[in-house]
Amino acid sequence: MTNKLLYATMAAAMLWSQAAFAEDACKEDKDCGPGRFCIVAVTPHVCKSPQPAGARCKRDVVCSSGKCDMSAGKDVGVCK
Repeated sequence: MTNKLLYATMAAAMLWSQAAFAEDACKEDKDCGPGRFCIVAVTPHVCKSPQPAGARCKRDVVCSSGKCDMSAGKDVGVCK
């Protein structure tokens, strides 16, 4: 009896975590809600509001400042 309850609880937790991940996973900005952008500088990509200075970025639009500073030859920059 206890094992069945434990397994049922674990299964429910796994399903809930997958559903929560699916809501924030994205491939493009259109996958996110209003005022949120797809942050592709992290894996897996996630929907977030514009990021503060120091956050990882690949595009200016994801930074609150509107500026993603990427050094030459780097794949990921930093929000200014």
